[in-house]
Amino acid sequence: MLVLLVICLIAWLHGVYVERENRHRHQAERELQSINQLQLQAVVGWQQRSLRDAEMLVEDTLLSAALGHWLGDGDVSAREGVRRRLRTLNELGHYTAVHFVDSAGTVLLSNRADDGREGKRVPMADLGALQSALSSAKAVMAEPVSDQAFAFPFISVFAPLYDDEVAIGAVWLVQDLRSALLPLLEPWPTPSQTARSGIVWRDGEQARYLNAPRGVKAEVLQYRYPLDGNPAAVVLALGGVRGVFYASDEQGRAVMAMASPVFGTRWLLLSSVEVAEVFADVRRREVLALALPVSLLLLASAGVFGLVLRRAWQRERVLTQALQRSLGGLEAQLRVDPLTGVANRRGLDEAVSFQLALAVRGETPLALLMIDVDHFKLYNDQYGHPAGDQCLKALAAALQAHVGRAGELVARYGGEEFAVLLPLTDGKAALDLAQRMCEAVRRLQIPHAASTVASHVTVSIGVAWLKADAVTVEYARTHRVAPEGGPDWPLMSELLEQADAALYEAKRLGRDQAVLYLDPDGEVR
Repeated sequence: MLVLLVICLIAWLHGVYVERENRHRHQAERELQSINQLQLQAVVGWQQRSLRDAEMLVEDTLLSAALGHWLGDGDVSAREGVRRRLRTLNELGHYTAVHFVDSAGTVLLSNRADDGREGKRVPMADLGALQSALSSAKAVMAEPVSDQAFAFPFISVFAPLYDDEVAIGAVWLVQDLRSALLPLLEPWPTPSQTARSGIVWRDGEQARYLNAPRGVKAEVLQYRYPLDGNPAAVVLALGGVRGVFYASDEQGRAVMAMASPVFGTRWLLLSSVEVAEVFADVRRREVLALALPVSLLLLASAGVFGLVLRRAWQRERVLTQALQRSLGGLEAQLRVDPLTGVANRRGLDEAVSFQLALAVRGETPLALLMIDVDHFKLYNDQYGHPAGDQCLKALAAALQAHVGRAGELVARYGGEEFAVLLPLTDGKAALDLAQRMCEAVRRLQIPHAASTVASHVTVSIGVAWLKADAVTVEYARTHRVAPEGGPDWPLMSELLEQADAALYEAKRLGRDQAVLYLDPDGEVR
């Protein structure tokens, strides 16, 4: 009888173990899916921002006219004006290089006259994207390339330009993949020894990798994997499998994987984590826990059943709470810049959207500062990237010290650019605060021997503010959806564009100053 009871208990406990393992499996799958989708949103956002920058150039009639004067009339001043525009795009748009090329792909003008690119050709791998842009009159993003044209792996975006509907060439925007795209995929946002995400696409009978798989020593764009029908995750993904599935990695280890297509490209975002890591801890805890009730039953009483049920409930609660804490920490990390500790672009966008809704409904002002470190690229070239990181940390702390009211937020907008959101603040108050921030940065006295503005690090600030009492709730409701179909209000985009325009004016006036945005009729916005 006792043996039969033990057998029944073991069978029941085995069922509990299987149920717990399946529940943990589903939780792990949901976490992998959430991280993959968040990273996919970041990649698509980067892609759309790059194409949006290029589309703005396509629609820039002043730029096309200046190019027409230079190419048609040989106007040297027009050429230098175009060069300054390319240089500004290089600095404010965070591109590694910006060139103007003719229809055949020859570089006619660079953002820097001394970079040695003028007269050279666009890489052969990018010529198809250039011709596609010229024929479609739309911005086109090329495939990632590793070419001797640059000392780093890069990706190109071409913005075609026209003079009287005649193609005169295109602006060639170049981004370093190591700094533009890879940071969106690495590192993994939760503690894991085996989890990773990468971008892959089919290249003939091979899989091409943007970043090499875990455990493989290969540079960016240098790793390929044969599509020979083996059960590797990349083979299944490129064969059409989507969502969460189980397969092996490139070294034959069993993995849980998630594949999502990147809209408008041939790319797949492939995330994976080793199955052994996912279930190692839960299996060890469950085996130890199940051995104890059986031993107690052989020694004593039927009260063991109650003890087993109580311990199982406690384990389930601990696992649930741990997973909730992990997901909560993940959400918080996705809104914080890991270098400076201030909010990142995602946190800023959510805060601006929320505060804008409050401002419109409450008819209260809302101000935004766009801040750019003057000649920061030269700073990195002079002192190195580690010193540049320390400089950004110090600047973020100095800016953070000037905000503290509810709703006020300092965010790293990207690269060396910061943004400050100021609810309940009009243009004059925002400009006063911006000037104090400029002075605070000067007082840091961070040496900058390469700057043409001062011997120390300085910042330029653009100020824009929304007169919310002039915008009714009905107007906001009717303008709730952006032209591209996204969730952002046009009001939010307008505020960002005005702050960026004021920042550009501050740079044009000599940098190391704050400028308040003015409407085209000259009134303070």
